[in-house]
Amino acid sequence: MPPAEAGGAARRRVVVTGIGSVSALGVAGGAAVGEALARGVSGVGPVRSFPTERCWSRLGGEAGDVTPHLQDGEARRLARASQLGVIAARLALNDAGLPAGQLGVVGLVLGSHWGDFHSSETFALGFLARGTLGLSPLVFPNTVMNAMAAQISISVGVRGPMLTLNEVDAGGDLAVARGAALVASGRARAVLAGGCDELSPILYRELSRLGTMSQAEPGPEGCRPFDRRANGTVLGEGATLLVLESREAALERGARIYAELAGAAWGNLRAPAHGFPGAGRRDPAVVRRALGAASTAADAVDLAYLTGAGHPEHDACELDLVARALPGGRARLSALTPLVGEHGGLGGLRVAAATLAVAGFGVAALADLAEPIRDDLRFARTGAPAESPPRTALVHGLARGGTHVALVLRAVASPSEAAA
Repeated sequence: MPPAEAGGAARRRVVVTGIGSVSALGVAGGAAVGEALARGVSGVGPVRSFPTERCWSRLGGEAGDVTPHLQDGEARRLARASQLGVIAARLALNDAGLPAGQLGVVGLVLGSHWGDFHSSETFALGFLARGTLGLSPLVFPNTVMNAMAAQISISVGVRGPMLTLNEVDAGGDLAVARGAALVASGRARAVLAGGCDELSPILYRELSRLGTMSQAEPGPEGCRPFDRRANGTVLGEGATLLVLESREAALERGARIYAELAGAAWGNLRAPAHGFPGAGRRDPAVVRRALGAASTAADAVDLAYLTGAGHPEHDACELDLVARALPGGRARLSALTPLVGEHGGLGGLRVAAATLAVAGFGVAALADLAEPIRDDLRFARTGAPAESPPRTALVHGLARGGTHVALVLRAVASPSEAAA
C-alpha cells in the first residue's frame, strides 16, 4: 500500500498474523499449512462424495468429512460451505492468538466462486417438486451469496466491516486485497480475509459437460498448468482465511508476524470483441501498481504464485502478463491448483503459501510440470537445486472475465517481528 494518500492520513502497514485452511491437503493452521504445501503431495483424487459415472471428468480435490472439527450442533445447523469457512476462520484466529475481547472489531472479507450452490439446488428442487409448499424457510438463507460470511461472523464472533466478493479464479485473492485495504485505511484494526467454496454435484456435472474441466477420456485427467499437456482444470473445495492486522496493532499485542502484505492492486484486462479477455491487450499495470505500492522493484521478486487453472489460453495469458511485469525471468513461478483443485478458497491459499514461503516454510513446486509452454521463464519444479528462502513473493489471480489482482508479500524486516 502507498505510504500516504494525497491530502490524507498515512496508510498503515499491513501484516499477516494468522492462517487457517481446510482443503484436500487437510485441516490445519499456520506452520502445518506450510509443511503440507512444501511436501507437494497432491490431495486431488477420484471424487467419492457423489457419483461421477455420467460425467466426462472423475477427479476432484475433496476436503472430506470436516464434522469432527465443528462445535455442538453446527454440523446440523450449517450448510457444508459455511462449515468449511467457520473451521478455517477459527483456525486462523487461533493461529493469530487474537484475544476474544478483540474479535468484535475484526472485519471479514470473503471471496467465493459459486457460493452455496448445493443449498440453492435444494431450494429450487423443493419448489419444482411441491410448489410453494416445498420452499424451505430453513434452506433459503443459505441461497444468498453473503450467507457464508454471515454465518462465519456469527459463529466466531467477528463484528467489524463485512464484504462478500464473487469472482471465479480470483475471488480469494481479491478478498485478501480488499481486506488489506480496510486495514491500511484504518477502517478496521484487523480483518479475516480469504475464500470459501464447496464441491457441488450439480456444478461439477455441468462444468464437466461444458468441457471446462480436464476429462477422463482420452485422458490422462489432471490439472497441469503451464504445461503443453494441459486440457482443463480440476475442481476442488475448501476455505483458507488469513488474519490481517496493522503492523502497529500486531506489535502492540506481541503477535507473531509471518510476513508483511506490502502492496496490493486489482483491475481488469481490456477484453476483445471475441474470445478470452487476455487475447486483447495484455497490460501488466495491476502487477506494476502492486509493486509500486510495495516500493519493490520487479527484479526483487523471488517467487510468484499464479492462478494456474490449467486452461491453455488462460495460462498463456497469465504467463505473458507476469513476464511483462517481471522481465528477466528471475522469479520462480508456481501454482497450487494441481494440489487442491480450483475453488474459491484457492486464492486465499495462494496468499497463505506466499506468506509462509517468505517466512521460511518452503515453496510448493509444480510436481507434474513436464513440458513447459515457455522456456524463458523459471518454474518451481520438483528436484530443482535448493535455493535460499524467498524474501519477496508475488501472488497473482486472473479471472476468466478479465479481473486480475496482485499482492506483494515481504519477509518481516527484523527478527523481533517474526518471533513467536
